[in-house]
Parts: sequence; structure tokens; C-alpha cells
Amino acid sequence: MFTRCPQCKTVYPLPAKMLSQARGSVQCSQCGKTFSALGYLFDQWPAGPASHPASGRVVRPPVLGKVTKSSPKKEKTEVEEKIEEEGTIEEEGTVEEEGTGEVVFNPHRLAWGLATAVLVLVTIANIGWTFREPLIRNGVINTWLKHNGWLQVEHEGLLKDPGQIQLVSRDMHSHPTRTGILVLSLTFVNLAQRPQIFPILEITLLDASSQPIARRRFQPAEYLRPGANTKAGLATDVFLPVLLELGDPGEQAVGFEIQFL
Repeated sequence: MFTRCPQCKTVYPLPAKMLSQARGSVQCSQCGKTFSALGYLFDQWPAGPASHPASGRVVRPPVLGKVTKSSPKKEKTEVEEKIEEEGTIEEEGTVEEEGTGEVVFNPHRLAWGLATAVLVLVTIANIGWTFREPLIRNGVINTWLKHNGWLQVEHEGLLKDPGQIQLVSRDMHSHPTRTGILVLSLTFVNLAQRPQIFPILEITLLDASSQPIARRRFQPAEYLRPGANTKAGLATDVFLPVLLELGDPGEQAVGFEIQFL
């Protein structure tokens, strides 16, 4: 007997014994169509030009029995391959090996987490240092810093908080009688609620590009009048005038800065 593929019309001779073993299910070896041969059985070669063997085509025997089509294999991405090799990630810094349930330490993810935390802390510290003076002047923050000992207090009981010292006036000009000497006059006041130790004055001379060309620090004994009592400190709301003489570095010095340390 013969059977014919309903799709490509290829005709196959099939002995009854083979057809019985396959339970009637066959797959066309030409087009891959799976069909029941029982519905397309012929005692003689099927009539009609569509049933004639194709010229030059080698007709292979059909595949007998029920055929299960395999789904195309999906290519794995690099991430899936890495997870398959290292295990399923359960949490930050650990992975779980597939099939074992064992949690394994992942140093790379932990290192990234620590680096991120350090970067955040450094950024916060940098912002706090940049805006330290206005923060210290804030009443609530100032009280909290004092309560927690962040503001230094000398053993005599005087406060040391340069951020609470305000520059009221300043002026620099050439000495009227001495050549090569600059005269710097300034006045500052203690805005803290308690006496402070006298600050160190840092004077910086600047050029036209605001770049420092000379810098000097003056201790309290160098800018206070001789015999002044430095242990008493700078009282609250007291305006202190200071007059200093500096060596003139020349025409390139066109500006200056004053800082309290």
C-alpha cells in the first residue's frame, strides 16, 4: 500500500506491518510535515500528475512514529552565562550556588558597595567643610557642636571658634614715610556668646589673578599692644583695631586676604 504527504504530495510505499508499528503516524522526510498515514492510504500508486515522483528528487523513507518537534535553542546572554557559572545572586555581596542552596561570598559586589559608601561620606564631609563657617554661625548647629565637644575650648575656659569672629573693616596702603613698607589696618569683633582666645591672623597678598604671592601668620602677641593680657581673651561684642606693617613685594601685589585661625 501507499501513503501520500498532504502537503508536498510525496508518495511513500508503506508495508502494513510498518504502518501498524508506527500506529499510523509518519513524518514526511521531504517537507517535515507530520500526518496520519491512515487518512491517506492507497492500494495503488495515487493517480494524477500531482502524485507523480518529482524528477531528479531522491525520495527518502518517511519517519515512522510520533515525532516531537524540538524548540529552537535560545542563545544565552553573557549575563545569563555568568549567573549560571557563579550562581544565583541572592543579596549584595553573596551568591547562591544553583542546586545547593549554599550562600557564597562575592567580594566584587561588596567592594563596590563599600566604595560607594565611602564616596558618599567623603562628599558629605567635603560639603560640610566648604560651608563650615555659615554652619557654625547657625545657633542650633553651634549649640550642638558645643554640647558634643566639636568646638575646641582651651583649658583656661576660653572658647576657640574663629568662625564667630567677624571682620568689620580693613585697609592697606603704603607707609607715608618709609619706603617698601605696607600698612594694614583692620578691625574685628567677637560675635560668640562667650570670650574667645585671640585668633591667629593670616595675611595673604594676591596678584591680579588672585593668586597668592606672599603669606604670613601673626600670633596675638605680634598684633596686640605690648603688655596686653592675652589670657583674658577677646570679650563678646568687643571691636578690636589692629595695625600691622608688612614688607611691600612690589607692584604685583594688588590685593589681600585676611583669615582668622
